[in-house]
Parts: sequence; structure tokens; C-alpha cells
Amino acid sequence: METRFELESSLHSESRSGSDWLPDMPTLPSTRLQIALLLQESQVDLRALGDVILSDVCATLQTFRLAGEEYPEEDDRPTRIEDCIASLNLDRWRDLLCVPRIPGTLDLTRELGHSRRVALCAKELASLFDDCSPEEAYLAGLLSEVDRLPEILGWTGVGDSPDEQREHGLAMAYYWHLPKYVLAALRSKRHDEKPSSMSGILELAHSMAAQVEHPDLS
Repeated sequence: METRFELESSLHSESRSGSDWLPDMPTLPSTRLQIALLLQESQVDLRALGDVILSDVCATLQTFRLAGEEYPEEDDRPTRIEDCIASLNLDRWRDLLCVPRIPGTLDLTRELGHSRRVALCAKELASLFDDCSPEEAYLAGLLSEVDRLPEILGWTGVGDSPDEQREHGLAMAYYWHLPKYVLAALRSKRHDEKPSSMSGILELAHSMAAQVEHPDLS
């Protein structure tokens, strides 16, 4: 099994940059509309923008990726979505998020809706524990399927099998500088890290989301 550093180096060895690895990282039409409306206001409501972004897996990833580019040093890098937005060039951020990038025939609401439900369940579960942040649990749940994005979005050139595609998705999670607790949750999912309260919450959240989606199987 590849290590974190081997996964990262597999990206760095490619001729394409991190930005070029996002040709098909689309945001939902409703997300694009809400961003456009909020940015028309005379004063930008960062909290409202953050709520919109955190309802969309791809918009969240794009925002963290841009913040990682802007702040390569971990100590300087913002980890809250509102802080990421505030630290970025809003014109560049808006242009990146608001341009449709794949045909509208792909039902992203259905494909990525599971992650949103996992995030909501994880946030609710985390509120029952003193050692877990509901906000962090929400984000870890929202991004818990990031290793499946190449498969979900049909990216080419990132491996022929689902396992190879997931390895590439995980490598990009590091390359985009996602928050440490998100990366830890992804490692636990691969059994590369000891189970934690967060990993237990996410496992249960996935089960709860699946029961909502398939009540006949519960």
C-alpha cells in the first residue's frame, strides 16, 4: 500500500499542475446561483457564503484548494471555510466556482448527495461527544468520499480500476492541503490510522445516511 508521501509524489511527478487536475470539478447550479446573488450585495456576508459552500462537496474542495495554493505553510493556512473565502481573491474564487465544467446531464445532486447527508448526520452525532467538534465532523463527513471523486466524476487518466482512482483521489486530498482532521479521517477509512472518535462517528453517519437513502434495506 502506498504511503502518504508516495501518493503525494505521484502527483508532483505529473507534468500537470494541481490546478490542471480539476477539469471536471463542477459546483451545483444552485450553488452557483446563490454565490452570484450573495456577491451582488453591497457587503459580502461571509457566513452566508460559507453555508452555501459547505452544502456542496466540489465547491468546498475548490475553496480549500485555492487557500492551500495561497498559503502553502500549514501554520498560516486558514482551516475554516469563511476564513478561506476572506483570504482569497473573490473574483478568481467566483470565476472558478461559477463556471459549469461538465455536461448538465450528470446528476451531481444524486451522486454527491450521500456525502451531504453523512455530513449532517456526523454533525448531529458529534454534538453528543465532548471531544468532537460538530463543525469538524460535518466537514469530515462532507469530504469523506473525496477519494471516490475520480470515479464519480468520470475523470480520465487517473487509473483504470476503482482502487487506482481512489489512490489518486486520496493523493489529491493531500495535494489540496485539506484540514488535518479530514486527512486523518480518510486515513482511518483506509485503516492507515488508529480508529478515533471521529472515525467512529463517520462510520455510524454513513450507516444512518444509507438508511435514509434505502429505507427498504434497513
